Amino acid sequence: MAVERSAQRPTVAIVEANRGEEHTLWPMKLMAAVALGCGFIAAPMVTATSASAYPVSCDGTAPACVPYIERGATLGDSCVQNTRNNLAVDASGATLACSAKRQWIASTPLVRIRTNRAVCEEDKGVALTVDGVTMSCIGGAWTPDYRVPFA
Repeated sequence: MAVERSAQRPTVAIVEANRGEEHTLWPMKLMAAVALGCGFIAAPMVTATSASAYPVSCDGTAPACVPYIERGATLGDSCVQNTRNNLAVDASGATLACSAKRQWIASTPLVRIRTNRAVCEEDKGVALTVDGVTMSCIGGAWTPDYRVPFA
């Protein structure tokens, strides 16, 4: 049984017919290179915007400025007790802490994020460090206070 080789002939005929012609792929290659170049230029422009993790307009009365706290918690409900980011606010904005009994308990008001050992002056309440450690104003300075989450 002989295999016909005529199936390969049209491809060869097309290639031979185009040998003397001008190549038509270079405009598409040029457009692809331009689009790729624009993408490389535009990508750093999009990612170069300066965005802060903490809004600059936060004042001490806005728990919304504190990241990683639970919002909408209910006094007495169960919670997952942890040593970091262990605070929450209820629907009215009152501060709650997760106790050692794994229940949300009332806490002093959340002041927001403060630096460890920073002067606390007249601030009353609890604050969090950037990495989520609960602090209280002890001896005139914000100091880690594990009594709050382990009450």
